[in-house]
Amino acid sequence: MWGPHVSSISGIEKRGADSSVRGLTLDRVRLRNVAARWLLFSDYGAVAQRHMAIVWSCVLLCVAADVIWLPGSGLSFAPSNWTVLLQGFVSCLLAGAFIAFASHRLSTDARRPAVLLRKALLLTDLLWRTVLPIGALLVAGVMLSYVITAANQPLRDNLLANADHLLGFDWPSFLKATNSSPIIVTLLTTAYQSTGLVTELVLVWLVFQRRGERLAELIAVLSLSTVALCITMWLLPAAGAFSYFRPAPQLFDRFAAYGEMWTFGLTFAMLRDGSLAAFDLSTIDGIVSFPSFHTMLGVMTINAARDTRWLLLPVLVVNATMILATMPVGGHHLTDVLAGAGLTIGAALLVRR
Repeated sequence: MWGPHVSSISGIEKRGADSSVRGLTLDRVRLRNVAARWLLFSDYGAVAQRHMAIVWSCVLLCVAADVIWLPGSGLSFAPSNWTVLLQGFVSCLLAGAFIAFASHRLSTDARRPAVLLRKALLLTDLLWRTVLPIGALLVAGVMLSYVITAANQPLRDNLLANADHLLGFDWPSFLKATNSSPIIVTLLTTAYQSTGLVTELVLVWLVFQRRGERLAELIAVLSLSTVALCITMWLLPAAGAFSYFRPAPQLFDRFAAYGEMWTFGLTFAMLRDGSLAAFDLSTIDGIVSFPSFHTMLGVMTINAARDTRWLLLPVLVVNATMILATMPVGGHHLTDVLAGAGLTIGAALLVRR
């Protein structure tokens, strides 16, 4: 007499179990979809996903190189870095959770304020998703540049200076010529200092236009360029034209009045002689001379703005001036500039094809 009753209970239990499995599977699918949106820009198509696959592959490659080389480099990983990384990770999680929650609450509200808030949330979401891989790449890439510099390999500035000579370029003469005009000095220094601002402007514009695929392309070019930069600076370590030629003060006195010249020199020297023994995210500095990273940023932002005419023209003019300024203001050889431009153009062609 217990048969039908037991059978019905078993059926209820089975349906409950099936429902739990389906719920668990649905949660996994949702989690996977959220991860794909945040890490792979999956909502912007297959091309964007391929670009972001390149990005995260480059990040993992840099991290792997850091983990392998750091123990034998003489550098330590400052304990305070874990706090910085944890804060960044938690910030991204909280931002993602807030955006998802607010978007869900506003999804059925047709009032104009709600519509505007949803659009603002979409832009914020894309901005955070853009910042996350760039931040991860820069931390891993800068750390790798420190490890490579700390290896204290023989400098090859003589090869770069000889290459400049073969191209008919004399760095001290160029420095003297540009230093002779206050207008040129002001123009070149201002352009050089604008690199970060122009890059941020292009990124924000692409976010504002919701150009997810183009953003993914830009980050992929940045990633491949960063890997190429680390490889080339390992093959041809250099301290820069200023360190090599050691020009007399009167050849750069107008530039020096701005206080922004060859800022990486001290950190570079301390890494090579071992007096800087810890990698600290709160005090990191750009230390790459060959190839020129400023040139790389200039080329890739021009490429990113290529089909927005009103934006392309000023970006092209400012970045072209900035690339010229990398030699007197940044202390780069002409070869540094050509290598940076060539590697970035190669990365862009590879990503686009």
